Order: sequence, then structure tokens, then C-alpha cells
Amino acid sequence: MKRRNLIGLITLGAVAALLVTACSPTTVVSPSAAASPRTVNVSATGNADVAPDAAKASLTVSVTNPTSAKQAQAEAADATTKVLDALKAAGVEDKDIATQGIQVGPTYNYTQDGGQTLTGYQATQTITVTLRDLATAGATLDAVVAAGGNAVRVDSLSPYVTDPTLATNAARKQAVDIATAQAEQYAQLLGFKLGAVANVTESSSNTPPPPIAYADSAAAAPAAKSTPISAGTQQVSVTLSISWAIAD
Repeated sequence: MKRRNLIGLITLGAVAALLVTACSPTTVVSPSAAASPRTVNVSATGNADVAPDAAKASLTVSVTNPTSAKQAQAEAADATTKVLDALKAAGVEDKDIATQGIQVGPTYNYTQDGGQTLTGYQATQTITVTLRDLATAGATLDAVVAAGGNAVRVDSLSPYVTDPTLATNAARKQAVDIATAQAEQYAQLLGFKLGAVANVTESSSNTPPPPIAYADSAAAAPAAKSTPISAGTQQVSVTLSISWAIAD
């Protein structure tokens, strides 16, 4: 009797479990009421070349004294002052001259066995200069070298474009023309019509010419003339990603 009751209880429990399971809610994912609009997406890059009209120069004034760090610093300060005076005489404004670093310390000769011998003290100042007229940049650097003498070194000259707006506009127009032509060709080949532009994203970049080694230019120039500077062209690139709605 007890065994029959137990079997009956188990049977009822299973039925109850089955009923509970059968009554459990079911999650139904229904499609969105508004389907995503159909679009055609095209990416294109436009380029435009523009001639640099200004340059940034990096200058270093360095003086070594065999016995005194203080004297090396004083001589470097004197040479730097002459360089700054030459820059200002050439029409460079204070806002376009920036001291990047000052270093004073001992110098050594090193031997193969790891030893070192004190050889003196060196004082160095590094300056960056913005030359807003590329046509006179060579003459300005010549004046700097003449004023600073052996203490000054022109490390580099990097031409750049002061206002790339016109070149950027031209590159953007070219990118739009290319993207539009591609989208229209897709529409013709695949049998649909282009609707309104749905989205536009842009990325742009400027590719400056490589820095000019001033020393190389100066060596090739006649002594009576200012150092010639050939800046070449700078490329402005605009990349557009444009989406058009598909009309039908």
C-alpha cells in the first residue's frame, strides 16, 4: 500500500512539473516595425598639391670649454644672443622663436676598457624658429650662421603650408566627384536609383616634403648668394565615406 501511494505521489509530482514547465513563458523576438533603410556606401580619396610658403628651422648653439662649465655657459649665452639678434634683424618676431632646451655638462673621452677621461664642459641651447616667408628663409639662416659662427648649427629646415584651405577644398571636391561617379556606376550596374545622401564622414592628412638638410644646401651655394631652398610641393589628401539611400 505504501509503495502504491509513493508511486502515486511521484506520478503526481511529475505531472505537476510537466504542467509548470508547459506554463513557462516563451520569449518571442519580433522584427522591428521600420526596416533599416537600404544604402550604398562608397569611400574615395582626393588629392591636391600645394607649394609650401613657410618653414620651421631647428637651431643648436653649442660651446665647449676645456676647464669651466660656467665659462662654457657664458660663451653659449653670448652666441645665442647674437643668433637671436640676427633673427630679429631679419624680421622674425619673438612669438616665432622658442627655446626648446638648455644643457650644461662635462664631456669625456671613453676608452675600450670602460675608462673615461674628462675633456671639458659643454653648454648647448636648442631653438626652433618659424620662418613665415620661405623666399627669405635662406638669407635668414645665412645671417644666423654668420652671427653665431662656429657655435651655431642649423639642424633642419621643414617647409610647410601656412593655410591649406584651398588645397583641402580641391581635394575634397575631387573625393566627392570620385565617390559620386562610383555610386552612379553601381546604381547602373545593379539596377537601382540613388536617393539622397544619408551620411558623410571625412578624414584628411597633409604630407609635408622631407626636411631639408641646410648644410647640404649651403655647401652647394655660392658664397655671395643666400642659401637656395627648394621646398617642392606638399600633398593634401581628403578621404570621404559617403552613403546614399537606395530609392528603389
